[in-house]
Amino acid sequence: MLAQVRRLSRRFHAMMHPQFLAEGQRGMSLIEIIIVVALLGTLMAYMVSNLIGQSENAKKDQVKLAFGVIQGDLQMYRIHNNKYPPDLKALLTNPGDAKTWRGPYIEENKLKDPWGNDFGYESDGRSFKLHCAGGDGQMGTEDDINYPETDAKAP
Repeated sequence: MLAQVRRLSRRFHAMMHPQFLAEGQRGMSLIEIIIVVALLGTLMAYMVSNLIGQSENAKKDQVKLAFGVIQGDLQMYRIHNNKYPPDLKALLTNPGDAKTWRGPYIEENKLKDPWGNDFGYESDGRSFKLHCAGGDGQMGTEDDINYPETDAKAP
């Protein structure tokens, strides 16, 4: 009986000690774990900051693509009505003075920028300008996007 207990004790002891740890070896120390966690945290912070910057750049590119779509729709309106519309809403519904209006020329959700604001629009009937206020939602700031591209800071 005592022999059986010893065999069971040896088996239990062998099961409780992993095979990959040789005699006298231990796991990682607390300092090593803290260093690894700090390195991983630094890496994550660097990656997140880069991703945030890429997101803003992607939204600016999306605005430029949207300007191209709106420009095409404005051109179609002009072909049908011999002038550009008074506002962007005229691409959705007949403004009343367009006798050959064949719209809607655009979907309503395409008149908003990636930040959820309405695109700005100016027209004298012969030409047009499109504006996007950018991420801050304020016109006249550094992050504005204009079509055609102009230097907003020029006197």
